[in-house]
Amino acid sequence: MEERPGQEKIKLDQNQDLYRVLIETSRELICLHDPEGIYLYVNPIIETLTGFKPEEMLGRNPYDFIHPDDRERILIDSHNPAKEGKPTVAMQYRFLKKDGDYVWFQTLTQPIKNKEGKVTHLNTTSRDVTDQVQLTESLQQEKKFSSIMAELAKVGAWESNLETGILYWSSEIYKILERDPSLGIDRDTVYQKYSYSEDLEKLRENNLRVYQKGETYSVEHRMVTGTGRVIWVRTQGKPAYSDGRIVGVYGAMQDITLSKLVEEEIRLSEKKFSEAFHSSGNGIILLDRNGHFLELNQSFAKMLGYEPDELLFKSFQDVTYPEDLNVGAEAFRKIIDGERDSAQFAKRYLHKKGHIVWVFITGVAVRKDSGELMFIVSQIQDISRKRILENILREKNARLRSVGNHLKERISQLEEFNQIVSHNMRSPIGNISTLVKFLEEAETEKERVEYMEYLKTTSDQLLTTLNEIVEVIKIRQSPKVVSEEIQFESVFSRVKAMFLGQILEYEAEIIADFSESPSIVYPQVYLESIFLNLLSNSLKYRSESPHPVIRFRTYWSHGNHILEVQDNGLGIDLNKHGDQIFKLHKRFHRNTDGRGLGLFMTKNQIESLGGEIQVESTPGQGTKFIIHLSKANEFAI
Repeated sequence: MEERPGQEKIKLDQNQDLYRVLIETSRELICLHDPEGIYLYVNPIIETLTGFKPEEMLGRNPYDFIHPDDRERILIDSHNPAKEGKPTVAMQYRFLKKDGDYVWFQTLTQPIKNKEGKVTHLNTTSRDVTDQVQLTESLQQEKKFSSIMAELAKVGAWESNLETGILYWSSEIYKILERDPSLGIDRDTVYQKYSYSEDLEKLRENNLRVYQKGETYSVEHRMVTGTGRVIWVRTQGKPAYSDGRIVGVYGAMQDITLSKLVEEEIRLSEKKFSEAFHSSGNGIILLDRNGHFLELNQSFAKMLGYEPDELLFKSFQDVTYPEDLNVGAEAFRKIIDGERDSAQFAKRYLHKKGHIVWVFITGVAVRKDSGELMFIVSQIQDISRKRILENILREKNARLRSVGNHLKERISQLEEFNQIVSHNMRSPIGNISTLVKFLEEAETEKERVEYMEYLKTTSDQLLTTLNEIVEVIKIRQSPKVVSEEIQFESVFSRVKAMFLGQILEYEAEIIADFSESPSIVYPQVYLESIFLNLLSNSLKYRSESPHPVIRFRTYWSHGNHILEVQDNGLGIDLNKHGDQIFKLHKRFHRNTDGRGLGLFMTKNQIESLGGEIQVESTPGQGTKFIIHLSKANEFAI
């Protein structure tokens, strides 16, 4: 049955309506352009894809929306071929959205020709591939990062298929083993050329376990590169499964040559340090920042009489002689605070048996690259014998100096005795001679009696002077008087009682404090004499106002046993009389009684026992005597 003309038109109109519905409801962007690309038709999906309405696009050039970087590529690879009626390929490019962002389009341009074959229109179909492009970029970035990481870490991948016999190496493994990738690789070549013979069996065993038991492995072994270098690698392998059965092995290979070299250097360094540490004749210790032992060698433990394990539970303070706890403490603090890196000092340790060990310490800080303190390594040298020899030498020098001083003192005394003889004795002797002559020439009995009295008085004075000199000589020549332990308080009480009357009369305040050092091994008669002369001196040369205050006290100072006597009396001008104060028969106050004998005797008694006496005084303010009863043995250790 033939169709009538009216029926054909109706069918054509129905097809056109169908195409229009399909185009206008399409999820792809469908556009009609003139040959220069100007939009003639744009379907409604444009608004969903870009935000522009179709009517906003009509009459506009697509290049106004294409990203500037993509325009030339689109023109050359798609637009121009389409204008010439040639087939084109799908192009990806960025298209401007109404909000200013870009959307990625994949567009295929097709030319529309008239009956003469001339291109009259261009038809484009585009779809949004933004997600696909971003995913591709991410994958490319990941691939790039993986490649960089593999190169930096020198890690490559490999896979061996048991069924096909194919072995795959990544490009990084070709680099590691210095093989041209174009040559490819197979298992026989790996075992025969690149495997290190001594490690080959180990590698075979690991691979066999993967094949037979499905075990993974990680093993360090040597390989030989294409240029003959022996390198260290770490190979990891895992079973590859297919349908539940092992069909091959895959894994990674990393070049660890550098780290193995560093590891070997560290091992050798530690070995050298360990040998030096444990075989050293000197003590070596490692301390943490709190002073606790981290490690110590046998020499140090032996130096202090301990087993090494016993000391590991102690700190260096625990074995330090108590008086030396602060020795080196400031240097130790500065090392911990990073103000210095080393320190040297001598100090005393306590041996396990209780005796002192003199040591010389050299401490050096060991820090991380960040500067953080790891530990302090110290070398400990036992210098006890050296110290003893030094002390003996110094003691001998001191004794020589003492002998020298003693000789000077003797010479001074001889000079003094000469002076006494020449002045104090020569005059009386001359006077006696004259009196004897007068006595012989006396004409009357009265004159003889008178001359005899003068002669007796002069003779008594001469005898007194002689006895004083003899007494001093006895003291100087007999220093080894008997010493015993005596209490200061006991001796002082007896002496104080002798002056009770004067103390009450002068309203003197006597203050005695012997608590810091209550006793001494000393000749009692000398100590009593010292107390007596000094107390007598203070009372005799008292000030009228205020009332006398006299202080006695004993104490230790730097190993010296000190007796200190201080008063608020008249005082002495030491600038005038300082060199005469301990001389015989020297007196410095005219209005007081005295023969100038007490201080002279006191000084001789003190010095005869190795002590010394010093005086500090200011006129009108009083006097202080500082008596070193016994001097420290500075050489004791």
